[in-house]
Amino acid sequence: MVTRTTLEALAPLTLVAASWLALLAGSDIADRRNTPPSRVVMGLALGLASYAACSVAAWLLMPVAAPLDGEARVLMALGMGCAGSETARIAMTWGATRPAVRGPLQNALADLAAAGDVVPLIGLAVLFSIAPQPTESRLNGFPLIALGVTVGLGVVAGVLAAVLTRVESRQTERWGILVGAALMGVGLCAALGLAAPTALATMAVVLNLLARDRAALRAMLASTARPVLLPVMALAGAQIDAHDGKAFWLAVALVPLVRLGIKLPVVAVLRRGLAPSTAMTRWAGAALMSAGPVTACVGLVVAARLPGPIGRLVLASCVASIIAGEVVGLPARRRELRRAGEGSSRRETPAPDAKVVT
Repeated sequence: MVTRTTLEALAPLTLVAASWLALLAGSDIADRRNTPPSRVVMGLALGLASYAACSVAAWLLMPVAAPLDGEARVLMALGMGCAGSETARIAMTWGATRPAVRGPLQNALADLAAAGDVVPLIGLAVLFSIAPQPTESRLNGFPLIALGVTVGLGVVAGVLAAVLTRVESRQTERWGILVGAALMGVGLCAALGLAAPTALATMAVVLNLLARDRAALRAMLASTARPVLLPVMALAGAQIDAHDGKAFWLAVALVPLVRLGIKLPVVAVLRRGLAPSTAMTRWAGAALMSAGPVTACVGLVVAARLPGPIGRLVLASCVASIIAGEVVGLPARRRELRRAGEGSSRRETPAPDAKVVT
């Protein structure tokens, strides 16, 4: 139904949509300023552990099935690390939309998920900084400068949007400001070969720190989550290419298995410090297997930035992580919540959006 030619024609729109998901992730991260520091540290530690384990596993195993060496092997390892380090926030938030499931365990899982989003976004910036830059870019051979420029573009876009929204109170005009600043950041990053998602996530954090009506702006951005997320997920699935043979199947299996192998023991050790008033089982780590917006974003932008085996295999591992999270993560979360007295026997469904912007 969707040809390769069509997907290539949609590539600029796909980059913008995928980067917009990172903007939403940055807005959510900035909104959690009251999160206990211990949970922030645990969430970051869990994300870093998954990132490191997936990267090392890819470094050791992927060359067995794919002809990778030198720089290509490093880029593959870093891409796989980004693919395996997110815990989806939306899967956590959907469970908290009804009073029947609110409680300390639900809040702990949501806090861990939000903190972990920082890891793949930073990893993506590092990956794009060391990857070969466009021939006309002056950042070739200067990865630290490229990394600084990525963050700097996000800061500039966030300051610009915050200043303009202080002057303009009309919602329609504010949409123009937010979209315009985001497109500026994405366009400049694309031209320089940098990680647009990281720049937009930085923009969202700066916007939330400086804007006067930060709550209203967060609500505006949140209303776009599902209208953007579903097409991006569909595009990620449509771009899957299984022509890499054994390497494809290894990539599909590697990241989900490594994620599970890290999250189960780490959460089993830390569970007493997460939600002391609830009894988490030693299998609670499976509840954090969900992957979604940031993982889809990573897969699409890496596939666009690094066309060829690296991009295809990283995208495949991202899609596999998302599917594994739905199959394993959501049932495990429901089980843990019911056991802690925070669940519901009814089937959980996402809450309707307050407003859909098209």
